Amino acid sequence: MKRIKIVRDKPNRLFETWLEEWKNEAIHRKSDLWKHFAKALDSLKRYPLPLESGRDCIILQHFGTKLCSMLDRKLEEYRKQESNNAVNCIAVVSNDENYTKKTSTEENQITSETQEKAIIIKQASNKKKNITEKLVNVNEIVSKHTDRQICFEPDIFDIILLVDTQETSGGKTKFQYDATLVELTQLGVSFEVRRLKVGDFAWIAKCKKTNDELVIPYIVERKRIDDLSASITDGRFHEQKFRLKQSGIENLMYIVENVDKSTRFSIPLQSLLQASVNCLVQDNFTVKYTRNHKDSILYLSYVTKTLIKIYKDKRLFGCKKEQLIQTNYINGTINLMEFKEFNKSSSKQRTFKVSEMFIRQLLQLKGMSVDKVMAIVKHYATPEVLIASLQSCDENGEQLLASIQVGDKKRQLGHVISKTIYQLYMTNELS
Repeated sequence: MKRIKIVRDKPNRLFETWLEEWKNEAIHRKSDLWKHFAKALDSLKRYPLPLESGRDCIILQHFGTKLCSMLDRKLEEYRKQESNNAVNCIAVVSNDENYTKKTSTEENQITSETQEKAIIIKQASNKKKNITEKLVNVNEIVSKHTDRQICFEPDIFDIILLVDTQETSGGKTKFQYDATLVELTQLGVSFEVRRLKVGDFAWIAKCKKTNDELVIPYIVERKRIDDLSASITDGRFHEQKFRLKQSGIENLMYIVENVDKSTRFSIPLQSLLQASVNCLVQDNFTVKYTRNHKDSILYLSYVTKTLIKIYKDKRLFGCKKEQLIQTNYINGTINLMEFKEFNKSSSKQRTFKVSEMFIRQLLQLKGMSVDKVMAIVKHYATPEVLIASLQSCDENGEQLLASIQVGDKKRQLGHVISKTIYQLYMTNELS
């Protein structure tokens, strides 16, 4: 029997229309951007499934963050206009229940906007139930733009594992697109694929009634041992640790995968293992070593089930990042950050303040950790302030930073790192 393939007719019709408009505008302005819009439009037309938002388009070829943001803004404007139309049609129906259709002659004369309104009014008059649902959606849209206290009572929310898009559509290991999602499904894990600005896996509490989302204070960065080697070489390793520490998430976890003693890397295996141990000892991460990708997914399923047991009987309150306090599981209430704020605050910055560049610079030094750097910057916010202090110390400059206390245990920074920083900023020629 011949298999029948069902193909959706333009599953992303709105996005295609807007891309077509932007392409034509670029052609009219004689801008080369029309070529980029054309490529993105062609890529979108080839995608067979509906996309809910502009950010979901990031998985497609020729779609960057800027274009995805443009689509999201356009989609938000469209939804606002649609909700306003719904409110208007409710008022029309309530004032005139005997509303009748206009004649075909009149319909030919009205503009395209009036035609859309007439269709909405027709639907509203035929199905009052649908009008009520639209009114609810309008109220939800309005409520999103107003500050309100989010509170989840026990049993009205689900704990969901978030999987970063990079974990499901990744270059060299294309098979993982199936492996990650299929294995999670087989293990009975409730998950969603999202674009995470920091980390590879995270968890949220999602309200069953309002779809509000709060971030569970656990986040995971997964590294294959070869990827760990590459990230240390190009500097991503320290930057990622810093961004994880600044994310506001209390419990940071590293999964180190495919530890094979027989394989050679650009950095010796002992040095790679030492780097992971430093995450545990110096940076207060939880480090888990796994044999392979399947073992990593199994570990994530165990963590998910444990978090469900911990949080299912708790009352959850939404709060700002700066209002987060250390989690107290004995008390029945827990303050958690909203997912939107978490993702927004964790975005990579294209422009940095002087103090932020100072932090990135210090992290490149051997023996440095995020906690050590933050302790230094707390006392000396910029290189200028530090250099001025070092110059005023004369002969004792090498030991200026040695007594700075680091982390919760208040350990001293030490003479070796203090001397290294002195030589970096005060010596003309480095040996």
